[in-house]
Amino acid sequence: MVASKCLIYNSYTMQPVQSYDPVDPGKVNTIHILKSGEIISTLEDYLKVEERFAWVNRSFIISKMLELRRLTDNQKKSVIAIYEEGQKIREYVNVDETFKPLSFW
Repeated sequence: MVASKCLIYNSYTMQPVQSYDPVDPGKVNTIHILKSGEIISTLEDYLKVEERFAWVNRSFIISKMLELRRLTDNQKKSVIAIYEEGQKIREYVNVDETFKPLSFW
């Protein structure tokens, strides 16, 4: 994908005031890992075990996702792994698309 340069114009003079290159935000996934080591990566599967992750602060996860989007390169992804065991959250930044976190921490 080729990014094009955007210009912002003064509405009175129609002269360019500022230019910037839009940046595609990076891809960020959340993965939930059960005590058994099973990795839950789809919404359908997550909804079946959602109560086991009631301790997770959703606002925190959303803010982390937004932060990681800015840090993630094109062609890469970042992952937020949420472990049921020990109630831990771990971030993996700029990993390959095929990356899967360890099922234990």
